Amino acid sequence: AGQLARVIEVDHAILAGATSATAAIIPSGAIVLGVTGRVLTSITGAATSWRLGIAGGSDDRYGSGIGLSAGSWMRGVTGTPQAYYAETALTLTGEGGDFAGGAVRLAVHLTELSLPRA
Repeated sequence: AGQLARVIEVDHAILAGATSATAAIIPSGAIVLGVTGRVLTSITGAATSWRLGIAGGSDDRYGSGIGLSAGSWMRGVTGTPQAYYAETALTLTGEGGDFAGGAVRLAVHLTELSLPRA
């Protein structure tokens, strides 16, 4: 048996709209400790800031009031380590308005459990 700690990092292009979902980057069976991120290309549109979370009830789990300009960063520590039982996407939500574009790099910090030897 074992425990693997790793980071899954992705670059995400933000499309126009109120929200922008990543691919399902959190693997099934992962325990997420937190998510960090950096704005690569300034986020444009009517949004005055943004929040990061999971669609369906926890859209600010990893942060809110995050800056829009290139170089802005965020560090969202999960209050209690969060287990995910299915592959899951992260959702960016514009605060104060919709997105028009931009790009972010997100890093999911997680732990996975491995099975004991046969």
